Amino acid sequence: MEMTFEQAEECLSAGRKEELARLMWDNRPLPDELTQAERVFCFGLYAFAEYEQRDVIRRYFQSEP
Repeated sequence: MEMTFEQAEECLSAGRKEELARLMWDNRPLPDELTQAERVFCFGLYAFAEYEQRDVIRRYFQSEP
């Protein structure tokens, strides 16, 4: 089954989204074992970054580092 970014986003907890968003923000490696929802979510964040919309990633931060 194909999953949209929005569907993947709904499947993840706020804490997990923040964790993955911070990894993407810092250009750090992602964990080897990701669920389908986590992969789709990270790909969506990657697309935001590639299209110079990196600030969208920050909306997943619950607190500033």
